[in-house]
Amino acid sequence: MTIPQLSGGDPAVTARFNAAMRASRADMPEQSATMSVDDGEIDGFRSGVTRIGSGVVAGRIVLLWYGKGAAHPNQSLGTVVIATRTATPVTVNDLYLDHAAALTRLRTLLPQLDTSGRLNAQWLSGDDIAANWLPTSSGLQVYVPVAHAMGDYVPVTVPWDQIAGLLRPGMLEVLRAD
Repeated sequence: MTIPQLSGGDPAVTARFNAAMRASRADMPEQSATMSVDDGEIDGFRSGVTRIGSGVVAGRIVLLWYGKGAAHPNQSLGTVVIATRTATPVTVNDLYLDHAAALTRLRTLLPQLDTSGRLNAQWLSGDDIAANWLPTSSGLQVYVPVAHAMGDYVPVTVPWDQIAGLLRPGMLEVLRAD
């Protein structure tokens, strides 16, 4: 099982990122006599460090697990974003000026931007739709939880220009900094 880790760089950032990735893994199923656990993949995305920038470092862990006697395997996902200036996590609650307004906007944008056609606005009622996210050069990549038959998660990248107005002041620069 791959747990993304950093080496080198700012020791505080490296330590915080590595600890956060291990903590993310700790919340997922463990290998046992009744549980099979392996690296997973969500629409081509595997576990790994996804961004090393001057503002943040980020990564994702994808786990495929199968309980003995279960009807199907499942995937678990964890994302970690650490601010490089403070060596602190950047959570979904840190992103937005108004979290409720951001969720409302995402409920509209995510189905429109989903190239797989798996998302429907009426299914996006929960507050967890944007809990797993990563910054990319082109936008905020959101992993929307869905039923297993639809792939467990649907990754959708929301272009920065479509969400920048909802971010806290300075957050866009932190997330995009190279």
